[in-house]
Amino acid sequence: MLKFSANIGMMFNEIENPVARIQAAQDVGFDAVELLFVYDIPIEDLIAETERTGISWSVVNIAVGEGIQMGPLVAAAPGKEAAFRENLAAAKKYCAALKPTGMVVPAYRPPDGVSKAEALPVFKENMRIAAEEMSDLGIPVIIEALNPEIRPNSLLNTTAEVMAVVEELDHPNLGMEYDQYHMYLAGENMEETVEKYLAYIGNIQIADCPGRGEPGTGEVDYDSFLSTLDRIGYDKWVALEYMPTGDTVETLKWIEKWR
Repeated sequence: MLKFSANIGMMFNEIENPVARIQAAQDVGFDAVELLFVYDIPIEDLIAETERTGISWSVVNIAVGEGIQMGPLVAAAPGKEAAFRENLAAAKKYCAALKPTGMVVPAYRPPDGVSKAEALPVFKENMRIAAEEMSDLGIPVIIEALNPEIRPNSLLNTTAEVMAVVEELDHPNLGMEYDQYHMYLAGENMEETVEKYLAYIGNIQIADCPGRGEPGTGEVDYDSFLSTLDRIGYDKWVALEYMPTGDTVETLKWIEKWR
């Protein structure tokens, strides 16, 4: 059976406080949550609610920008190695507390004026450092490809590009996150891809296309995709990273056949 995580940044927005959404997710059967940017929330608040509910965290994202903020990818910025280490230290603190099954590094856009050719060697070295440091916590580093039509100028745009980095570094604590929404729009054969790279996938995120709504609102064949995950024995989280087209709970009727 597949296991599902709720992205509480996109879902349960009927509740203003994102920390309170943890309980809302648990109330409708989720055993795990994730949130794109945890660093705006005091870690003590997240620890308290995580311990109170017993919820799991599927992933924690490292901050991409300088100063633990949103922005260009400092992990791919020559001369910004110290800023990356600051972001990594913050991510380690939150990961040590929340114990996710992976730390996500979105392969976002390099700073203006930095070419991909200049950015990629810096990114690879930072991923090597991150994989090694996160080994201390037993938490894999997983790199996420981003479709350039959605995230222009992103460093890595396809599963193949992510896997080229992973295979070159050949670190036992380095893998990939598979964002089905981004990769479907990139034209990948999702079923073939997840089966081929199953051993490297630390988290899967889903949303229907187009529109990024819940399964059943677009054109993705979820019977095929989720059945493939079940058949090949995928045992990590399937994170619902979609924008509900109505009340969050009402958009979850599709999930019952998979639980």
